[in-house]
Amino acid sequence: MIGMLMFTLIQSSLCSIISIVAELRRLLIETSRLLSISTDDYALPLQRGEIHYLKRVLRLRDSDLIEVVDGVGNLWEAKIKYPDFLELTSTFKKPLISQLPLKPKIGIAFVKPRRGTEEIIRMSCELGVDLLQPLYSKRSTPQSFNRAKRWKNILAESLEQSERLWMPSLLDITEASNWWNSLPPKSAVAIASPRLHDSLSIETWTNGVDPSIGEIWITIGPEGGWTPEELLSANSSNLTVVSLGKNILRTSTAAIAACHSMVSWRDFII
Repeated sequence: MIGMLMFTLIQSSLCSIISIVAELRRLLIETSRLLSISTDDYALPLQRGEIHYLKRVLRLRDSDLIEVVDGVGNLWEAKIKYPDFLELTSTFKKPLISQLPLKPKIGIAFVKPRRGTEEIIRMSCELGVDLLQPLYSKRSTPQSFNRAKRWKNILAESLEQSERLWMPSLLDITEASNWWNSLPPKSAVAIASPRLHDSLSIETWTNGVDPSIGEIWITIGPEGGWTPEELLSANSSNLTVVSLGKNILRTSTAAIAACHSMVSWRDFII
């Protein structure tokens, strides 16, 4: 009898601890929809896909709490009210958390590979990259480039999963040489090329970057490498040539390695 009582007490205590430390799941909602919330009941109508996600994927029940984020630094808490809406616990003008964007912004520009673009987008968001610039170059693999809607959905899922408050900006795909000739003046930009002997390691390069700059970028080329003409164009645009190591990496692997190095550098300086 005493043993059973002790077991019940321990089980109850464990459940209480789990309920305290359990993290609320997150849902990304566009600012335009949050602005339409009624000031009388704080009710936010849910879309069909969101209802499916909350009920069938996350297995949340009526009256469960969830965190709502807008992708521009703000977070609210809301209660699920099935069948089809959320109820914020505070007004739109009073988020529980309001976070400024980190500086400098980190950007990854990459020539879209045949396979691996979605992995680049997902993992770079999870790591903390702020700007994503898909490119095409002379050695790009021939394919359809226009998958912006799919990529934006991946970013939204990655934002919710990684618990970031700021959604990375996904820029329109453009030609590499045109892009690096039109960058903001207050930015540091490198181009990865493992075959050039005078390249700096990415760690050496980032350690020499002025932390007060607005943006820091690295450009990752296609699987076949940059052409000599593209490297000359990059040089004329004052891009620093960097190396990500001795091995030749796939575009997707190189992009994620570069993202990790730049985010680690920013984490150290702020």
